[in-house]
Amino acid sequence: MPSKYPMNIKTNSILDDPSTCRLAAFYASCTSVYFVILVSALFLTNYVYSIGKLTFYPVIGLIAVLECTKYVIGIFHVSKKDVFSGRYEDKYFTGQRKKPVTKTSLKEVFNCIVIVTVMLTVYFSIAILFGAELFNKHEETFMFSSLLTVLTIFPSCLHLESQAAVNLLFGVHPAGDAVGQLLLRNLQFTLLGAWLGAFVIPLDWDRPWQEWPIPCCVGALLGYITGNIVMVCSLFPNIAKKLPKSNRKLR
Repeated sequence: MPSKYPMNIKTNSILDDPSTCRLAAFYASCTSVYFVILVSALFLTNYVYSIGKLTFYPVIGLIAVLECTKYVIGIFHVSKKDVFSGRYEDKYFTGQRKKPVTKTSLKEVFNCIVIVTVMLTVYFSIAILFGAELFNKHEETFMFSSLLTVLTIFPSCLHLESQAAVNLLFGVHPAGDAVGQLLLRNLQFTLLGAWLGAFVIPLDWDRPWQEWPIPCCVGALLGYITGNIVMVCSLFPNIAKKLPKSNRKLR
């Protein structure tokens, strides 16, 4: 049965849809820039030692605001024509919408809130199972769980519908979709960075930055940056190849 929208679904390449490819490149580029500035500021001001305390929550809130801002700019400026033609949004909402848009949107917001809350609890529980102190370090563990949630689950719920965000947690993303690939790669690199950061905690160096959860949070932040930089490096050369010859000559 032919698709409602003309989309290329012959292969699983992330470059099947140039519109989402450009959008993913924009998202990854913006994140690579502002996250490098943010992390550099944390180290230069020694604010990195506030990780695990209530004073670090404004940074987590700032990350969430910047992610929302990046999303709005990307949707309404970078790929405005593609979005309103249905090519971008239809990748995540594959079924026909028979319910009113307002009702559907409210349901999606509720589902995303549930997913974020559940994953916050899951991250907290996993940290406890891996050795984090439940009673003496519960504030630090909750902050670590909040940071992971904002870096991994929040962007997925922001860009995808709730069901697609859940699928992404199991490594499944829309075929040929660069945005889904970006979100999946960021999730993987962030969790990998947090896991690698835990290796320095038990070492007997007695450094202030070895205290829980500073190494894991820094590892998660660096992993998130790495995921976006890797995506930029993989997308831009291929985007340049797909530009018309006339545009290449102008460049």
